[in-house]
Amino acid sequence: MTPNAYSSLWFRLFMPLQTDESTEKDVAFLTRQLPLPRYGRLLDLCCGYGRHAMRLAARGYQVTGLDRDPEAIAEAERRTRAANQQATYLVGDMREVGALPGTFDGIINMWQSLAYFDEATNAEVLRQVRSKLTPGGRFIVDIYNRDFFERNQGQKRQEIDGMIVESDGYMQGNRWHSVITYRDTNDAIVGGDHMDWQMFNPNEFVALAAECGFTSRLACT
Repeated sequence: MTPNAYSSLWFRLFMPLQTDESTEKDVAFLTRQLPLPRYGRLLDLCCGYGRHAMRLAARGYQVTGLDRDPEAIAEAERRTRAANQQATYLVGDMREVGALPGTFDGIINMWQSLAYFDEATNAEVLRQVRSKLTPGGRFIVDIYNRDFFERNQGQKRQEIDGMIVESDGYMQGNRWHSVITYRDTNDAIVGGDHMDWQMFNPNEFVALAAECGFTSRLACT
């Protein structure tokens, strides 16, 4: 099981859990922190199905979405067309975000889609993000709070869309591991995922961001 591969089963089962209501709340926050016209050109880094990108496009932003998963990008394009919106979607690795042409007024990274790599690589990703921002540009990142996850380790079993999903979440050093097993209605294993991230509390992430060239304006939990 390759860590952080995000199988097609993960996308099918977990993406629908992000409801329109929760996404609209995200977008309301994003538009407050990235007001038009100052922050008109945005990069949605690890955009998934484009749920934020297409809603921001509907509000007048020029949005580029980047994700390493070709199937996710194809679905983002389909959903954006169905919503009669326009956004540019690219297949690419966030570790090479610095190679994208041009710069952006704002970059967003939502739903714990950062810090998959070793500490040096995670810092390098942040430095590349900083290099793609226009002067005064803003980076908004939505990540898990390590303090909470340290208190909530353990196993869980739930049913999602007719599939039994077993998860084992645990801290190992400063990394959170989520090992997921998928079972069908006969309790047979049909797949699995293993995600792990470097975890931070707000003060730790603010300190790392400062080392990578950012000035923190807001940290909320």
